[in-house]
Amino acid sequence: MEILIIDDHALFREGLKILLAQLGPDVVVTEVDSGQAAYEATQGNTEFDVALLDYHLPDQDGLSILSDLKVEAPELPVILLSAEEDPQLVQQALQQGASGFITKTSSAKVMVSAIKLVLSGGVYVPPLMVAPPVARPVPRPMGTGPKPTVDFKITERQQDVLSQMGLGLSNKEIARELDMSPSTVKVHVAAILKELDVKNRTQAVSKARDIGLID
Repeated sequence: MEILIIDDHALFREGLKILLAQLGPDVVVTEVDSGQAAYEATQGNTEFDVALLDYHLPDQDGLSILSDLKVEAPELPVILLSAEEDPQLVQQALQQGASGFITKTSSAKVMVSAIKLVLSGGVYVPPLMVAPPVARPVPRPMGTGPKPTVDFKITERQQDVLSQMGLGLSNKEIARELDMSPSTVKVHVAAILKELDVKNRTQAVSKARDIGLID
């Protein structure tokens, strides 16, 4: 497994290398300290499995470098690293093709889990992008007698996505309707399936209608 670290702080790179060793004994790390060096490292190189990109670099900001990397190596998953906890910055990164955004205040366990998720083909979205969940009680079917109320914790944004799913829209179409990236929609859909305890979108929409979450 080959990982590219793009960060201008040697001490942080050393810490990352120690952390990345937890991914397995075959991890090979390449270090660069600028956007230009990252561009040169990826030219013609298709061996990298993931790139960890610092947002603040001396020659370019992370979003500019991300755009360059997605042109030079479009299949390379790139995770942005930043000390900033700005939802707008996270959204921009995801819209420009980042496979994840890890804040530098995250624990080692969270970082490793996020990198593993991206390596498996997923997208990591930090908790700061998730609004506090709102418990929505399931209405009791009429004529069935008293039943315990079941609460599903669906955020407002997930409710918006669920409503669009009910209209039969794809992730890309939902992204356009709600002005978010397809990768963010994918994260919300996965959370909805998990909360409703179903295996696919069709089951999610059917169950949501049955319990009154959508019309």
